[in-house]
Amino acid sequence: MMDLSAIPWAELLPFIAIGFAAQLVDGTIGMGFGVLSNAVLLLLGFPPAAASSAVHTAETLTSGASGISHALQRNVDWRLFRRLVIPGIAGGLAGAWLLTSLGRDC
Repeated sequence: MMDLSAIPWAELLPFIAIGFAAQLVDGTIGMGFGVLSNAVLLLLGFPPAAASSAVHTAETLTSGASGISHALQRNVDWRLFRRLVIPGIAGGLAGAWLLTSLGRDC
């Protein structure tokens, strides 16, 4: 079991606030979590690869939960999903490769 008293909450609070604000924007207009979170992390001085990694990890978990929820509610066009899954994976891999191949000077 994780010892919650060992978590430095004062250091985590800005990230919790950023995530809350970004999710509020995302839930309100259906977009913006990644853009807002990434922009704030970059403004805080995170390297682009670290900021992107943190945002995409959070989005993977939230999008996965959302996708499972939609599938359980039978709200998925599976024909469209099959058409988009390969190009989506290819685009994600290409973006990750491009980001990791950029120099740390960016």
